[in-house]
Amino acid sequence: MILPFERISAADLPHVGGKGANLGEMARAGFPVPPGFCVTTAAFDAFLTGCGELQALYAELEALDGKDVEAARRVAGSTRDVLGRAPVPQAVADAVLGAWRTLGAEASWAVRSSATAEDLPDASFAGQQDTYLNIRGAEALIDAVRRCWVSLFTDRAVLYRARSGFGHRGVKLSVVVQRMVLPEVSGILFTADPITGRRRTVSIDAGFGLGEALVSGLINADLYKVDKDTGALLEVRVGDKALAIRPRPEGGTWEERLPEAVRQARALDDTALRELVAMGVRIEKHYGKPQDIEWCIEAGRLYVVQTRPITSLYPLPEPAPRDEGLHAYASFGHVQMMTDAMPPLALQVWQLLLPFDRASAGPGGAPGESRVVTVAGSRIFLDLTPVLRHPILRHVFTGILGHVYEKVGQGLETLMGRPAFQRGVNGERATMRGVGRFAVPILARVLARLFVVDPTRLQPGVESFSESRVAGVRARLAAAAPGAARLREARRALSELFTEVVLFVGPNIGVGILGNRILHQLNRRGVIGGTEEDLSALERGLPGNVTTEMDLAVGDLTDRVRPYPALAELLRSRPATEALTAARDVDGGPAFLEAWRAFLERYGMRGPGEVDLSRPRYKDEPAPLIAAIVGGLGPASANRAAGEHRAHHAALAAKAEAAGQRVIAASRGGLFGWLRARLARRWVKVTRTGMGLREHPKYLLVRVLELVRDAVREAGALLVQRGALGAAEDVYLFRFEELIAALEASQTPDLRSLAGERRAALQRDAKRSPPFVMASDGEIPALVARADLPPGALSGTAASAGVVEGLARVVLDPAREVLHAGEILVAPHTDPGWTPLFVHAAGLVTEVGGLMTHGSVVAREYGIPAVVSVTGATQRIRTGQRIRVDGTRGFVEVLDGGAA
Repeated sequence: MILPFERISAADLPHVGGKGANLGEMARAGFPVPPGFCVTTAAFDAFLTGCGELQALYAELEALDGKDVEAARRVAGSTRDVLGRAPVPQAVADAVLGAWRTLGAEASWAVRSSATAEDLPDASFAGQQDTYLNIRGAEALIDAVRRCWVSLFTDRAVLYRARSGFGHRGVKLSVVVQRMVLPEVSGILFTADPITGRRRTVSIDAGFGLGEALVSGLINADLYKVDKDTGALLEVRVGDKALAIRPRPEGGTWEERLPEAVRQARALDDTALRELVAMGVRIEKHYGKPQDIEWCIEAGRLYVVQTRPITSLYPLPEPAPRDEGLHAYASFGHVQMMTDAMPPLALQVWQLLLPFDRASAGPGGAPGESRVVTVAGSRIFLDLTPVLRHPILRHVFTGILGHVYEKVGQGLETLMGRPAFQRGVNGERATMRGVGRFAVPILARVLARLFVVDPTRLQPGVESFSESRVAGVRARLAAAAPGAARLREARRALSELFTEVVLFVGPNIGVGILGNRILHQLNRRGVIGGTEEDLSALERGLPGNVTTEMDLAVGDLTDRVRPYPALAELLRSRPATEALTAARDVDGGPAFLEAWRAFLERYGMRGPGEVDLSRPRYKDEPAPLIAAIVGGLGPASANRAAGEHRAHHAALAAKAEAAGQRVIAASRGGLFGWLRARLARRWVKVTRTGMGLREHPKYLLVRVLELVRDAVREAGALLVQRGALGAAEDVYLFRFEELIAALEASQTPDLRSLAGERRAALQRDAKRSPPFVMASDGEIPALVARADLPPGALSGTAASAGVVEGLARVVLDPAREVLHAGEILVAPHTDPGWTPLFVHAAGLVTEVGGLMTHGSVVAREYGIPAVVSVTGATQRIRTGQRIRVDGTRGFVEVLDGGAA
């Protein structure tokens, strides 16, 4: 029941909890830890055994969902009452007092809770249970141990576990009994800056007396920031340390008010800082990850009283840079409007797809993967450093990125301004020759389309190219044997696809974007006529947009349901797959199902999060589509005529054509008016045609991914049959080479345990919030807040002009939440799988996105106001609130109820 620190290691966590395991690990490693022992979880179990009512209380605890705060408080309070009356078993008390006397009963002791779900690599649970300081005497010690056990069920601890998904029965409590250090100075040291994320900066908070004053927020502590590599003092902020908590001789503590001269003095001198930093670096090296360390200084000697991982830091991109310079990364998910965590195989797909800076071929001729693509927190981050280091290309690239996604461009500019980035400019960087291999052919094709190629040929050319590539991949996979051979072919097809797409399809889209920019620029200079409103109208009702065509087809399905109340109620009230099965037996159902099958034939490979190979498609999970159809059947759309959505799109297209004619007519005046009008006519045409093709590469990709996905799922089924995997879906937790090796092994390996570990890691990463930009040392740049906002407004990026007021509908999962016609969609992100909702939306607000990301482009095409990149929008806005979306100036106002 008792383990002294020197007999404890990290492996003893189930017996001594996170805090106890860390103290034992540090003591064994030789760090200056005050002596002590742990009362193990076996003693806790013995204590609980005497509580007859506890099983019923555990049942109530497990029923908590973390949302009902009052229920959690009631159950937690009842549990504490029961445990507070329970006796400490005599055998436990004797063991505790025996260990205490061995170490010195005359000393003062700190008694701390140490839960088995505490100070873990991915969840610290800091401060959830109680600590008692300056405990003296046998009776006080036993009472403190009991109170620590009871504190496992504080309101805060119970709520935290319920919300974090940790079962209450599985969490046990050990108690740390440690000789009390009576410090002059104490504090907390972070071996990485918890605010900026920089891994090479040590951040130290310090105050006088016991650390409880600092931890409890009773004082404004000193702040010291030190460069881990050079030892340079980067920042000193002396706090107003109004008091110090001191131990009483008889036990307990008291607050001492400090005189002005002391409270404004530095708690640490440079010598103490150097010693602290050196110790922090050693502890971090021992654990292999950044640490949050509690320390104190008594009579000039430094002690460590706790360490835990810093769980709030976002993981660093891997692989690490090959040179010593600072690297800058942009989140691929933010640009793609899909920021969810992805499993290893889905991540590898993009390492194969992107053709930039490929590594050499791997074993067995495996295609090289892009070194630009790194992974952090199960998400893709693009290492843009080689381009950003180039004195010319950096300006071109950040200019383009700033137009596509404003915050990404601003974040990269911030990182490029750091001295550490400037020192690395002579390191690995792009060359004009290397970039020219892609840029020159693309630029030549763009210019040809801008001035020479007939715009009417662009869409047929792209569609023909896409069909031939899909057919080619289908034939190649069909020719390969199922299993390893087919996976090899799928991997090779992915590695070859985007080079062709970039070179052939890219210019057809690029000319639309460039044509649009040229029209705006020349209009501002008076070369091209027309108004800004006319030029903006050119982006609406675009021809040939495959995603818009899909959304209109969803509207067609809604029209087929609207005349049949029984069919509508069936879709509204039953689960999607069940409703579709039953639809054949209700009025209007057979015709609807025929249209449904036709829709899936063309668009069944699409779905929310479709850039992730592992995510279900519409053909696998129809719920998002059914939700979109049901949303279009609400009261606000009761009087809609069939085909109204198509009429609306056609009206936008007609207005765009009329706007284009006005631009052309306004360009005819003056000298060379005939030439300006001719160029305006051409650029209006290429702008609308090229921008209408913007979604074709994504559509081509998801069609190819469907074929690859079929091959992967087939391989997963084979591995399940052979006992390597427990479920076919686990196939996505492994990379291609791992799956191929498992399929070809003479003795099938058991991958189930590894699959479980990777699934748990993916679930942990799914809870992280990825930054849009980060540096290789972990810094996440903070952007300057806007000063031009109305009071209380939520800042974002203006994405589609106009102002709309209406009821907000917060949608986190389009398969579960229904957006009703006329509501304003508030979402974390919107990729093409979300856009069927746009048919009904009156406006759009998203947490991520830029001017040229998917949701913004589609919102402009539909003519609905949109503001994107609104931080925390889905938490700060509640469903049912009335909000105003100003898509012209880029902000959102909550008009009633206040922001959540």
